[in-house]
Amino acid sequence: MDLISVVFTLRPERVATLPGHLGRAAHAAFLSLVAARNPSLAQLLHESDETRPFTCSPLMGERVSGANFTVSPERTYWLRFTSIAPVLSPVLAAFVQDPPPHLELEGLRFAVEGCTSRPEDHGWAGEAHYEPMALRWLGLAQPAPNRWRLEFATPTAFRSGGKTVPVPLPELVFSSLVARWNAFAPVFLDPESVRRYAAECMALQAYDLRTRAVGGKGGSFHIGCQGEATYVALNRDRYWLGVINLLCDFVFYAGVGYQVAAGLGQARRIAK
Repeated sequence: MDLISVVFTLRPERVATLPGHLGRAAHAAFLSLVAARNPSLAQLLHESDETRPFTCSPLMGERVSGANFTVSPERTYWLRFTSIAPVLSPVLAAFVQDPPPHLELEGLRFAVEGCTSRPEDHGWAGEAHYEPMALRWLGLAQPAPNRWRLEFATPTAFRSGGKTVPVPLPELVFSSLVARWNAFAPVFLDPESVRRYAAECMALQAYDLRTRAVGGKGGSFHIGCQGEATYVALNRDRYWLGVINLLCDFVFYAGVGYQVAAGLGQARRIAK
């Protein structure tokens, strides 16, 4: 497979109170897992300044409201890693067949009780290939929806004009996605044309969003939006509907916005 999303089911070894957003800890755990299978690839991922070919979710599951996250051995939690690079995806697929016995976050050890990439096992798991995904929507062989509903499951924000924008405007969402698509997919999409179509021919039709701040490096904070947004095409050109549908499928694996390797920008298309 070219793209993969694996979900780990975790059980903590003791009751503990952790920071409410464990994106950076998940990033460190991800690199540690990859290093155990492919040290040179893990080093490349750590040092590269190029577009990150992976995403890491924060620890997910039942949480205590507020800034902290209290975990208990009486419950299980889950953590998600994705890859959009064919060189990395097989490494994640190997964890499904042979998961590690433990995983550590913020100094707390969790037993790994399961690992899956099967969507029937978990709604955030999956596998895909670039060419069939592109052919489905760019082949012009079937009608394409002109309305899209996206869920932003973790805080999502964008960099634009030197500013952080915590609003999923169409041009920001799809500019982010096409940049990640072009970095790894075999089918090129013109980024400026995608941006213009999203800005001029799409509208944010409805939303149910809230802002949320999560901790960053050195006491800093990232502020993003979390919830759902619905977009509609004002121009129903079949090619462009195909491109937007393709990118709406791609977001499941790619994440959207910035800091996707540290827990932000976990998103997916929601069926009507």
